[in-house]
Amino acid sequence: MYAHLPPLNPLRAFEAAARLLSFTLASKELFVTHGAISKQVRILEEYLATPLFVRQHRSLKLTDEGERYFINVQSALQTINNATADLIDHPLRTQTLSINVLPSLTISWLIPRMEEFKSRFPHLYVDLSIGDFEVDFNNAKYDIAVRSATSVPKGVNVMKLMDEDLCLVCSPELSRQLTSLESINQMTLLKHTTRPDLWQLWAEDVGIKLTTENKFGVEHFYMLSQAAASGMGVALIPRFFIEDELKTGKLVIPFEAKFTSPYSYYLLTPKSSNLSLKVQSYIDWLLELFSPYRETS
Repeated sequence: MYAHLPPLNPLRAFEAAARLLSFTLASKELFVTHGAISKQVRILEEYLATPLFVRQHRSLKLTDEGERYFINVQSALQTINNATADLIDHPLRTQTLSINVLPSLTISWLIPRMEEFKSRFPHLYVDLSIGDFEVDFNNAKYDIAVRSATSVPKGVNVMKLMDEDLCLVCSPELSRQLTSLESINQMTLLKHTTRPDLWQLWAEDVGIKLTTENKFGVEHFYMLSQAAASGMGVALIPRFFIEDELKTGKLVIPFEAKFTSPYSYYLLTPKSSNLSLKVQSYIDWLLELFSPYRETS
């Protein structure tokens, strides 16, 4: 089942040495000798057939492969540690998981997938709410929040989910009137009112000049998708928001004019060193859902 799973002791030695960038400090933390740490790391490198460290005079540096591996190994060991601590300290029982997510992401994408999470973790009671405000975990009792932003949020634990890749969409009927990218200027531009610069940024990216004054503003991507499907105009919407509409033909992509906006999606948790098992379980599940989009971001 786990054909590529390396032995645990070398993983622990590598994680400590990578985190501390020191075999000596890692040996003190794990109560073994410097030589034992060095040997265990060497075993892991031989197992992977990949160097993980650049060993310099009185200094230690991770290779590029080592940096990528360290992130995943540390996350896996933390998950095992949290799961063990949770079972020891808090036997399995009904728990509440409070999540606050962007409105459009919740309505059009997350809710249809939540039943699968509930089937995996039936002991968790999920309290799902929507919001697009700055999250203050001290005053709002959320376990997790998902937000979009043009810069990494501060004062919280942050995990980047993906970039925001937008595609140009419209109704099938309207697409027949579009003969070129420039013919966008004959259409109504459906505008995301909280992101007023997206159309201009898109136009600069694809190399056309926008001259139309025909615009219609709405507040959320979900509303944009509904307006576009009804034939009100053309819109820029993340592809993952409208997968169902594209499959059913309610929306079409008249031109491949991909554009990555300045926004990215982030998963936020309170500023602390340890995550509870319920939070880690949801994060792992959410990362599975986002993995196809993270790979293409």
